[in-house]
Amino acid sequence: MRKVILSFAAASALLAFQSCTESGIGSSLAVTHTEVVMDSSFTISGRTVANNTLPARTITQLLGSIHADNYGTLSADFVSQMMPAWPIDTSYITENEIDSCCFVFRIPNGGYTGDSVTPMRATVYRLTKPLPRPINSSFDPTGYYDNTNPLGTTAYTATALQSDSLAEALDGYREIRVNVDRNIAVEMYREFKRNPGTFRDPGAFENYFPGIYVTTTFGNGRVMNIYNTEFKVYCRRLYKDETIDTVIYLDRSYMGATEEVLSNNNLRLDISNTISDMVDNGDAIIQTPAAYDVQLTLPVQEILDRFRNDTEASTVFNSVSLQIPATELVNDRGIAPPEYLLLIPESKKNEFLSSTNVPNDVTSFYAQYDGTNKCYTFSEMRQYFLKLLDEKGGVADAEDCTFSLTPIDVLTDNSGSSGGYDYTTYMYYLLYGYYPMPSTGSSSSLIEVKPAMERPSIVKLELDKAILKLYYSRLFEN
Repeated sequence: MRKVILSFAAASALLAFQSCTESGIGSSLAVTHTEVVMDSSFTISGRTVANNTLPARTITQLLGSIHADNYGTLSADFVSQMMPAWPIDTSYITENEIDSCCFVFRIPNGGYTGDSVTPMRATVYRLTKPLPRPINSSFDPTGYYDNTNPLGTTAYTATALQSDSLAEALDGYREIRVNVDRNIAVEMYREFKRNPGTFRDPGAFENYFPGIYVTTTFGNGRVMNIYNTEFKVYCRRLYKDETIDTVIYLDRSYMGATEEVLSNNNLRLDISNTISDMVDNGDAIIQTPAAYDVQLTLPVQEILDRFRNDTEASTVFNSVSLQIPATELVNDRGIAPPEYLLLIPESKKNEFLSSTNVPNDVTSFYAQYDGTNKCYTFSEMRQYFLKLLDEKGGVADAEDCTFSLTPIDVLTDNSGSSGGYDYTTYMYYLLYGYYPMPSTGSSSSLIEVKPAMERPSIVKLELDKAILKLYYSRLFEN
């Protein structure tokens, strides 16, 4: 559909458009009539493509196993280096006052997918050697741990997680705690006294303590979203005087998983036959984690030609938007559509997602799922077309027209995840006992995107109903 949606007289309209002129507008102020043209007669095509390996670029750790109709079976466990705390308190606390220790895995309320009451068992192993680099979601930890020698194990459900006063103070975070032998803490205490430099350098600490492997050794029906992992040590001091004995209980964090060290989710996804058949039949499916993307072919050259070939008047390129309707696939585990999608030229996707980046609205764009209208809308792609007009004379090749739609997790400067808590600040508090200064920028600024890993998700995109709109202005002189 191509139509004039706005027409008005403007004796000095050129002044308003002077800074965004692309076609045949001079310096005259004689423009007396302006039309805004909307063209939505374009069609897009696409296909589902495999996206079954993700780089290790997330602090969110997935643990558990789940099966769902219209999805499949996902099993997730993780390996992680640990960031050492500096310093370990050896002046106020003595070795004999170390009472117990445990690994703490912190989850926000609702931070799971699946059945909340299914009993499951988590087991923690110490890695026997440093993790390889690079590493991705298809990593097999066999050979990196001793499966006959777990550090600890615990049973848990999502509704009966342990908590303490600190976790409760942090907006409803709950914990899975795995108790381990106190000698692990005593060993670290002694190492710090002998070689404090081990705890100053994450590389040196990795050689001393390569990390942990955490897996599910019983249960199926739920995947947990772990946002903070910490090794906590509890101490007990006895003070005696002539009248009363006083016991003081203290806790210290010796190490934790942070953004600065390597953490990787090991994923195994058996996609259901229903979804595989849909893909084979040509449906556009996006599924996470590490399953399917959609490759789009956009009519980039047609849009450029439609704008450039309107020679009846001087023209100004206003905007391009893309709205893609979506169908939610009903399943028995509440697995929803991905919250965010990244739209980026296929040739740039891997480079973009392998390092710290944000969409720039020039060559990369993102959209949040609109659950009310059941769609994803990329509202402003104008700069992409202006770039092609300016740098390539409005001539697009196949690479310029081939895009990837891939699910992402979005990080803002006031939330460490979609759960809304800043895990980096929290780990500073746990490890160093103070909060760093807050960002001076906007409280909701986008600071990073990562391959979608936080939750299982799935959606069908209705590409045949997608609406791509071009808006441009036509300026008429006397």
